[in-house]
Amino acid sequence: MLNSMLGQYRRTIILVVVFLLIAILEVLEVRTTIYGNSLPFFEWMKNSSWLGIIGTTYGSVYATIEAVHLLSMAVIGGTVLATDLRLLGVVLTDIPSETLTRGTHKVFRNALICAIATGIFCAAGVADKVYYMPVFWVKMLALVAGGCFVFLVKQPLLNSMPHSEINPWTIRLLATTSILVWFTVAAAGRWIGFS
Repeated sequence: MLNSMLGQYRRTIILVVVFLLIAILEVLEVRTTIYGNSLPFFEWMKNSSWLGIIGTTYGSVYATIEAVHLLSMAVIGGTVLATDLRLLGVVLTDIPSETLTRGTHKVFRNALICAIATGIFCAAGVADKVYYMPVFWVKMLALVAGGCFVFLVKQPLLNSMPHSEINPWTIRLLATTSILVWFTVAAAGRWIGFS
């Protein structure tokens, strides 16, 4: 019984263990030791890398890349809301949830790649500033958590069987968790913009 349950939920259990490990490391303040040693990398990123030099020298290039970053984040938000609100039965109820989740996942994946690429450029331009922002690290952890959740838990479960065969509470929990995680990413990103 236990072995079959572990086999069925292996990815979920691994992800929960990873999240618990991250939480424990955060409580024990191991992060400050790890991140304290990354300051030279952030200084290099701003002052020596071509990304940092272009970002600090050419304001119009930085603003354009930042606009693309914000647009890709908006697309991520739109796909997350469309998918998860459909899974909750709030919107687009005339479209089968399987069709919607497959279609939006492709758009989500491309928008996430774009957001990460442009986000690296944006961070390089102000690397010495974001290094000292706790909210930047919150966003990075939430982004990693959101990516792991989508690619290791949510999509594998939704693609494994017809949604009508999945426990409705599991689908509701999946959708609610997804909305909360990606809201955290967006809110932390917005907070970085105001800092």
